[in-house]
Amino acid sequence: MPISNLGTIMQIGRILQVHNAVVDEVFLSNSTTGYLYIIYANPDPNETISESLRLNVDINTVILNSFGNHMFLSDIEKGMVVDSLFSQIDETLIPPQSEAYLIVARKYNQPPLNFIIDRIARVDIDNSLLYIGDPNNTDNQIKFNISNLTTIRDKDSNPVPLHSLHPGLLVDVIVAYANFQTEIPREAEALHVQIL
Repeated sequence: MPISNLGTIMQIGRILQVHNAVVDEVFLSNSTTGYLYIIYANPDPNETISESLRLNVDINTVILNSFGNHMFLSDIEKGMVVDSLFSQIDETLIPPQSEAYLIVARKYNQPPLNFIIDRIARVDIDNSLLYIGDPNNTDNQIKFNISNLTTIRDKDSNPVPLHSLHPGLLVDVIVAYANFQTEIPREAEALHVQIL
């Protein structure tokens, strides 16, 4: 992937996010834990340079493919493109490292998942629904169906139940498709909900 297509790291609340990073190497402790090195762009005043970051993967790390299906660290290969949510980078370690909360891995020609950041407007526990957007205007809300496969994580990537979410919380909701249903409110299946 050309350096001009590599993503940069952005901070959202306490969590860092990168899109379009490239997997450089994968190391396995077992099929679900280990670490991977990603390459991302780091803009410099004079030029953009590529840098490497080690993402540590443990049993709490959610790993999805471009279709929203869960996968293992052992399924990730060198050269894949990743979008990721992770902890603050520990620059005191060589190489710099971070704890991966979410990794979406895909081949270069596969579509990315959508990351939608907004505040929670309403939580419907009985019907397993989450609404984000303007709490006073349903036309500006998105309704997410929360299934048994939806993962919900707090700011430290610990699993939490739907009833722990409440209006006003800033969240990053990951969905598989951009084509939301056209009725109001727009609707989508949530794959992952990350509290920011």
